[in-house]
Amino acid sequence: MASFRLRPRAMFHFALICVILLLSNLPVMANMYHRPNIVLILTDDLDVSIGGMIPLNKTRKLIGDAGITFPNTFVASPLCCPSRASILTGKYPHNHHVINNTLEGNCSSQSWQKTQEPATFPALLQKYGYYQTFFAGKYLNEYGNKEAGGVDHVPSGWDYWFALEKNSKYYNYTLSVNGKAQRHGQNYSEDYLTDVLANISIEFLQYKSNYRPFFMMVSTPAPHSPWTAAPQYEGQFPNVKAPRDPSFNIHGKDKHWLIRQAKTPMANSSVEFLDNAYRKRWRTLLSVDDLVEKVVKKLEVRGELANTYVIFTSDNGYHTGQFSLPLDKRQLYEFDIRVPLLVRGPNIKPNQTTKNKV
Repeated sequence: MASFRLRPRAMFHFALICVILLLSNLPVMANMYHRPNIVLILTDDLDVSIGGMIPLNKTRKLIGDAGITFPNTFVASPLCCPSRASILTGKYPHNHHVINNTLEGNCSSQSWQKTQEPATFPALLQKYGYYQTFFAGKYLNEYGNKEAGGVDHVPSGWDYWFALEKNSKYYNYTLSVNGKAQRHGQNYSEDYLTDVLANISIEFLQYKSNYRPFFMMVSTPAPHSPWTAAPQYEGQFPNVKAPRDPSFNIHGKDKHWLIRQAKTPMANSSVEFLDNAYRKRWRTLLSVDDLVEKVVKKLEVRGELANTYVIFTSDNGYHTGQFSLPLDKRQLYEFDIRVPLLVRGPNIKPNQTTKNKV
């Protein structure tokens, strides 16, 4: 048999599609109760190369230590909307045609809705695998744009739909609740988005049908800007600074022209801003850690954890001063394209780490 090797950034998407096809080809009613459930927790701008996983102690314990960690995981694009489109479709950007975060760049456009959404893996799971499907959180950056159907539009493949209108926020946002607008303000107990997503997810697990397996996707705003921490975490990590790794605050003299434009060394005020932003990013992740714990514990209480794959990852990485670049992503360097990937579930032994690229 001829051997072949997938390109690293395609492998995670390929694996998802393989799982879907495997499940889809099972007889509809055979072993229905034994089909694995799937939970995908997707963070926003969470790096792995510059310490993004450090504050996520519960996540590393409950998913990574209980399963397998993939330290060499790469995304198809270092930008939110194209990367999310790749995760949903298993395609590279030049095939799904989402090229940036704008409606004109095909981000949740009418063209995307007509040509790509019907073939996303949740739609296939629902149609062929008889899975009940649940989404909560950030979908695509331009989702909810009035020029593309507004929040009335519910993409193909979702039985339960709680999607954020447009880009990441923590307060003062609108959710599409199965196509109906639900507006939130600035009251922590009722509106802090990461906690709202946790509560919605727990409610789904409590009241969903027990006669069908489920796929649940929870897409958090954290640690995307504006980096608004929950009140109880606002004072955490007072002395943490952005990592002074070998590429921090140096000139990328051998890099491409855009990298070479960065001012080096950075002004002290710029470094101070980077450090402050880094701390804020970590603080928002503490609520993500709580969300993971709540979901895993709920699955355990309901007796469903042993038959559920729980996947934790991000849409892209991030940089904070590498090659003197300001805060952002978008670059084809490891700090922006390498993301965390932790998986636990049936037949996955605990405490595993693989160096394979995915």
